[in-house]
Amino acid sequence: MHHDIAIIGQGLAGSLMGYFLAKLGWNILVIDDHHNGASSIVAAGIVNPITGKSFVRSWNIGEFLPFALQTYRQMERELNIDILREAHIIRSLYSVEDENAWYARSADPVVGQYICPQADVTEFNGKVHPPFAYGETRGTFHVRVPFLLSALKERWTGTGCYLEGKLDYDELGTSSPFFYNGHTFDRIIFCEGHQATGNPFFPGLGMGPSKGEVLMVKIPEAHFRKMYKDHIFIVHSHDDTYWVGGGYQWNSPDDKPSLSARQNLETHLRNILAIPYEVVEHKAAIRPTMHSRRPVFLQNKEHQGMYLFNGLGTKGTSIGPLAAHQIASYLADTAVFPPLFGSIGG
Repeated sequence: MHHDIAIIGQGLAGSLMGYFLAKLGWNILVIDDHHNGASSIVAAGIVNPITGKSFVRSWNIGEFLPFALQTYRQMERELNIDILREAHIIRSLYSVEDENAWYARSADPVVGQYICPQADVTEFNGKVHPPFAYGETRGTFHVRVPFLLSALKERWTGTGCYLEGKLDYDELGTSSPFFYNGHTFDRIIFCEGHQATGNPFFPGLGMGPSKGEVLMVKIPEAHFRKMYKDHIFIVHSHDDTYWVGGGYQWNSPDDKPSLSARQNLETHLRNILAIPYEVVEHKAAIRPTMHSRRPVFLQNKEHQGMYLFNGLGTKGTSIGPLAAHQIASYLADTAVFPPLFGSIGG
């Protein structure tokens, strides 16, 4: 079977790449082992325009946010799924200095557009132990990424363009056209997440994989719909179940849940909640974070038609749609080299 392009990896990067290329009329082949440790499978999919202790605007968020919102809404309609949750973030402020910095940022025309004049914490009253003060961020949402990936996998499996299993690099034919396991394709793009550290075609990526761990928690009395941030995030998932996570560990030897991380998350959760909860699942995954904290798109110098798209990291839900769209347009010869990525590398 011949395809225009093979996409290796069906995390968020590979899924978005496949989605945009298919919309451009390309015959795609997706190859993925659907490993449980993929960060896209456990991510809360938070899009937050304000980041860090200094409350600065996230990189390029003015372009990323509206395009991401438009893309996920379009995918909901086309795939007949419910994945997008528009919800403000209630953020804990721990001191007078924090509160002053927050209100100073609200006066900044660039950052202030994402800050509510007053934080409305009505739905949290009596259910959390309040911090010194609160701030509220608007223009925020979260995406149920695992449901999105599942829907795309089902679509591509049904059209015969999905091959489940881990790619064996030694079995990949790298002369034009590329070939693998009975399939041929004109181009190939690797979207492997942290597993790209073992990719022989793109060595020395400058990736610093970081391990994140999350808890799925039932909080029957909560009824929270806004996201809540107090050292960790509490984000509504479904029914009375919430995603609880935050923090990361560099250079972890594995992607398995650890007792120390669970204890740390539960300590924060107990300090936050004034109502009962029950942990129903503990998950871990490795994020494909670049040392530069920017996504990367590379072309292999030796093998024409071979590319890599990676490094979405913690901001993947916001960065991914526009980045994938720019790359897809470039591959289809409808746009110049993606401006997000500067010049050609690899």
